[in-house]
Amino acid sequence: MFHSRFNRVLAVVTWLLCLSGVGAVILAGTQDALRYLPLAALVAWLTWAGLWHPTLRLDDEAITVVNTFATTVVPWAALINVDTKYALTLMTPRRRVVVTVAPAPGRIATALSNRDLKGISAPRGADGSMRPGDLPSTDSGAAAHLVRQRWESLLETGRIEVGTADDVRVDRRAHWPTIIVGCALGLAAVAALALN
Repeated sequence: MFHSRFNRVLAVVTWLLCLSGVGAVILAGTQDALRYLPLAALVAWLTWAGLWHPTLRLDDEAITVVNTFATTVVPWAALINVDTKYALTLMTPRRRVVVTVAPAPGRIATALSNRDLKGISAPRGADGSMRPGDLPSTDSGAAAHLVRQRWESLLETGRIEVGTADDVRVDRRAHWPTIIVGCALGLAAVAALALN
């Protein structure tokens, strides 16, 4: 299972800020404390949905991508390419599945990243260079390395039927509870802030 360490740290910081903000309003003894509670709950929920909950799970059957609003199950036989231009992206004949838990690094993260590339299987340019999103010290690079490593292992052992990608179904299901709770909290926050 792969989680973004940066996203997890950012989620905890956001939750602490929400908690301290609500605590400060309550300690100040203002009558507006209940007004801001739905907004804090909305921010906390969106933080969980967007930063904490997304994951990438690998097993011998498929890659499971849990994004904010949907989960997609990509069987290994459906996978035709792994890209890291903007984020880890799993390519199938009919669908591109972006893995939001593994975004490509920005310029600063790329400059600060560890460039030890020995033993890393990733596409390289003619000059031997590697795309920043494939650097192993980045979220997209670390996740792509896990995916490519498992994929290669399954191909070498003959556990993936080659040439059937067009016929393999990729399942996607929406996270309706996440969407409904987010909308309800959004409406509650707007209503609470509209009160005088």
